[in-house]
Amino acid sequence: MATNDGDLQVRLSTALEARISGIRHDLSDKEQAVASFLLSDPKEFVSLSISALAARCRVSETVIIRLYRKLGYDGFHQFKIDIAQSLTEASVDALGDLTATDDVETIKKKVFAATRQAVEDSVGMVDSAQLAAARDALLSARRVVVAAFGGSASVGLDFVHKLLKLGVVATLQQDAHMQVMAAAVLGRGDVLMAISHSGNSRDIVETLEIARHQGAQTVLLTGFPRSPAAKAADINLYSVCRETKFQTDAMTSRIVQLAVLDTLMVSMIFADKERASASIHATSVAAARKKL
Repeated sequence: MATNDGDLQVRLSTALEARISGIRHDLSDKEQAVASFLLSDPKEFVSLSISALAARCRVSETVIIRLYRKLGYDGFHQFKIDIAQSLTEASVDALGDLTATDDVETIKKKVFAATRQAVEDSVGMVDSAQLAAARDALLSARRVVVAAFGGSASVGLDFVHKLLKLGVVATLQQDAHMQVMAAAVLGRGDVLMAISHSGNSRDIVETLEIARHQGAQTVLLTGFPRSPAAKAADINLYSVCRETKFQTDAMTSRIVQLAVLDTLMVSMIFADKERASASIHATSVAAARKKL
C-alpha cells in the first residue's frame, strides 16, 4: 500500500500514473505485476535495485527492462529518478475510495478532496509550450470547430461560449456524422479542437485525422497522453485524474478540463487585451438584451 504519514500518503504523481494506465493493455502478466507493485508502493519500489525488485515481484530483470522501455525510459536509473521526483503527498481523503457505508459528510469530504488533488496534479501535466501553441492557433483561427461527446460535450459547450465572448467564431459538434462533415470542410487557418478524456473514441480520432488532412490545426484535450487521439493531434493538452470505485475518472476530469480551458482562455485574453475587451463588451451587450 502507499506509505502513510499521519493524514498524508506518499504516492506517484497522477502524470506518471496516467502514463502507466495508458500502456496497461500492452503489458504482459509479469509486467503488470511490476506495474502494480510500483503503483501500490512507489517509495519501496525506488529503494530497490533491479535485482531486488525482480526478486520482490518474482520476475526476471528482463521483464523490468521491458516495462521501463515501454514507458519511454532508456535505463533503470533514469526510471527510478523520475519515480522519485514524481512522489508526492496527498491527503488520505483524496486517495481514499468511496465505500457503500460512507455517509453524506464523508462522501462530501472525499469527493472535494479528490477534486482538489486532481486539479493540483494536472498543473504539472499541462505543458506551457503546448498551451501557448493552442492559444496562438485559436487567436489566429478563421473558425473553430469543437468536437466532443457525452460528458465532454458540456465542457465543449462551455468553451465555445468562452471563444465567442473573445470574438472567435466557434461551433460545437456532438454528432459523429456532423463532426467528420465539419472537419472535411476545414482548411488552413481553421482549428479543430477535440475533447476526449479517454482519447480512445474512434469518431474523435477520425475527425482529428480528417481535419489535419485538410490542413487545419488540431488540438486535443485528453487525460491519456499515449492515446490514439493524442497521436492524431498537433497540439495536446492533458487533464489527468484518478478513478475510484464509485467515482469514475470521467467525473473528476470535467472539473480539470474546465480548469485547463479557463487557463487557455485567460492566456488568450492577456495575449490581445484590446480585442478581448471589445469582444467581451459586444457579446455582453447582445446577451443583455435577452434579459427582462
